Amino acid sequence: MDLIFERGSNNSPKGHALLYFMNQDDNSEIWATYLITLPIDVDITKYMPPFLMNNNNQINPSEFKSFAFPPSPELIGNFDTLITLADQRDDDLIDGGTIDVKDSANNMMKVNEILSQYLSIYNSKITDTTNVLEETNSKDDDVYNLMYEFMSADDRMSELQKLLSKLLYATENSETDLALECERDIESLSKYYPENHKINKIIEYTKNKQTSEIAELYYKRCFYLVKENYEKVQEYEKLIDEKE
Repeated sequence: MDLIFERGSNNSPKGHALLYFMNQDDNSEIWATYLITLPIDVDITKYMPPFLMNNNNQINPSEFKSFAFPPSPELIGNFDTLITLADQRDDDLIDGGTIDVKDSANNMMKVNEILSQYLSIYNSKITDTTNVLEETNSKDDDVYNLMYEFMSADDRMSELQKLLSKLLYATENSETDLALECERDIESLSKYYPENHKINKIIEYTKNKQTSEIAELYYKRCFYLVKENYEKVQEYEKLIDEKE
């Protein structure tokens, strides 16, 4: 049976939801619990007291990917209160149907069944999103690779300099996403340079605020290798040896 979302959608679950039920004997009473799916895998045994470690083989890590609290629904008030709470917290809101509020054991089973469904659709959505991003990145890489392939040596050096400037800016301003994007682009470009041009060293030193000067020396060494000016290459290799 599909989950009934009063707020949110099973096509884009948020990973946190208010799950509510109506008292079968009094439909004006709303009982609720809170569902949480963890975005991080947890090895729970690291946080267990030593006297419990002997039994850790009985622990299933998947049990800690999501949980409901309280385990059995609690009285929360009327439906308007619930809607306001969900709006304020930007939670999914799921209709669990009716329950016998005196049967806690059965209510816990209902909560766990819905929690399992919620986790399943959440994981499915995350997997779909990841696959789309990977496909998009792959297409972008293909475009850049084609562009780099038809560039002249001078154009590639200009592109490398531009990307390194962006990487340096991203590093100095702690813009992680931009830094990762620049690094990926530079690695794509590096395929068109022989290994002895040491593009990996340029990336490594540019990513460290304290060694950007060495990165510049490696860039100039690469520049003169492309130009086949080996006298200059030796000059910058000596400077690099002094700095490293």
